[in-house]
Amino acid sequence: MRAGNQRCLELPAVINGLMRRIAPIDGLTLFSLLGLIGLTLVFGGQLPRGRFLLFGYLLLLGFFLTLKLSSERKSHAGSIRGFVYDFSPILFVFLIYQSLGEVIQHLHPDIDEWLIEIDLFLFGTHPTVWIERWTTPWFTDFMSFAYGSYYFLPVIFIITLYLKNRRMGFDISMFVLTFSYYISFIGYILFPAIGPRFTLAHLQTVPLEGSLLTDLLRDVLNTLEHNKRDVMPSGHTQISLMVLYLTYRYERMLFYVYVPIISSLILSTVYLRYHYVIDLFVGTLIAVGCMVIGPRLYSRWDRFHKALTPGW
Repeated sequence: MRAGNQRCLELPAVINGLMRRIAPIDGLTLFSLLGLIGLTLVFGGQLPRGRFLLFGYLLLLGFFLTLKLSSERKSHAGSIRGFVYDFSPILFVFLIYQSLGEVIQHLHPDIDEWLIEIDLFLFGTHPTVWIERWTTPWFTDFMSFAYGSYYFLPVIFIITLYLKNRRMGFDISMFVLTFSYYISFIGYILFPAIGPRFTLAHLQTVPLEGSLLTDLLRDVLNTLEHNKRDVMPSGHTQISLMVLYLTYRYERMLFYVYVPIISSLILSTVYLRYHYVIDLFVGTLIAVGCMVIGPRLYSRWDRFHKALTPGW
């Protein structure tokens, strides 16, 4: 018993030591990969492709370590290698998100029934069914455009900071956004749900018909999004609000451009029947939490790291 308590006391020291020796953004990727490797090892018997997933995560870990060792910012600043290193968190977020399609559905039953009941309790009706009274082809196209903008808004913002050489803003924004993505992934694992487009389809009386744009976006998303249980929390709401917060801090002109786009984007999550309204509420709460915790965590972590890094 005493040995177990000692190991528990040593764990924070180990994490603190890693925080001192690895840059903040690298730490997020490393801890996420190690967490998924541990998850796969523990629940491998429940995962039909558990060995494949474990091998994939180990490959990603190897790629991460290789990238880290070969792309030190100080020696490769401005080079292609440095560029790949700086933007690699986006690749890891994408690949990890895709991998969750092989994990989530095998760990817990979907909680859509609970989410539906919460929406009914709050509104007395199904919001995705109620809002269909405003369904028209041109508005569906507009909502589809707004929904699809989610995948570009963070990247445009990050690239803008990079091209303007706003190093501090770039580093903090990349860290805070990556932190927010990984927090949402934890939510998907703990609270799996497929959303009203599947569960409430039998109640909808008006089809979501638009032009080729709507059909194209729907088909592309259905093809590319291997993980279909990404409803709770609403990542579209959470990440978009994070982007809005960061643009206000570091790129005010983009903030004013993004306000109407992101407002439409959040509405589109319900209009297009991807999310229950409770998903939006939870996504908003998590975004606020990430706004408070993310920059502070980065500041502390970066300070620890630089204290042990020669030349800073």
